[in-house]
Amino acid sequence: MKFINDSPLKYLAFILPALGAFIMLVLIPGLQWAMDYKVIPVEYHAYITGTVMVILSWIGKKIYQPALHTSPLGFVTVTAGHSNKDPGAVRGKDKEADFVVKVRNAVELYLLRAGLTVKTDGKGSINLPLTNAIQIIRGSSTAIEFHLNASVNPQANGVETISLPKDKALAQKISKAIAGVTGSRLRGNNGWIDQSQSARGKLGFVSNGGLVVELGFISNDSEFAILQAKYWLVAKAIADVIIEHEKGLKS
Repeated sequence: MKFINDSPLKYLAFILPALGAFIMLVLIPGLQWAMDYKVIPVEYHAYITGTVMVILSWIGKKIYQPALHTSPLGFVTVTAGHSNKDPGAVRGKDKEADFVVKVRNAVELYLLRAGLTVKTDGKGSINLPLTNAIQIIRGSSTAIEFHLNASVNPQANGVETISLPKDKALAQKISKAIAGVTGSRLRGNNGWIDQSQSARGKLGFVSNGGLVVELGFISNDSEFAILQAKYWLVAKAIADVIIEHEKGLKS
């Protein structure tokens, strides 16, 4: 059994039966008078009172209350880069695809706790291919995909978020939030990379309206160690930015 945290006073299924109980305080004496003077048969008392309560309860359950079925925030897509078949960048036993799944799951948890509707490209350790990730973007107000950078230069480091120009501000906020936890530097334009200026060319996820977040470099020992140790904090920082962004869209 799971109890509803909200006050029952806003649900018609509670209000109408309660109103019926109040009405009964007036109706019952009238029924008693009618029975005493044989205006109605005695058995009608139970029929009338029971019927009133059942009808009010039924009405309360059937009337749709839009305000109770509207999420206060939006619908967000959160995906992990690469897939179970494509590991992405690899560093010894560490695989990019495995790590970003952990970040995806943690971000999803924080967003769900905040009341957002969230779609992902898999549950648990499942990481579906890019084609699946692109499909679930449709209809979302915000779409985020996580990756790790890699370089032949072991000192290469930093955070960046690739997006279309319309999402520049959000991309910068996400990168800054991550850097605030890991201490990494911001790459590109204060953490933002315009897709048209990316060495990767056009990314399918970005072209469909999403943001690709490069959390750091898996090839950099110290940066990746910090990401591994603090990925829950990184996820919370990212989720906080998304939550504030979604609130702004609703205002």
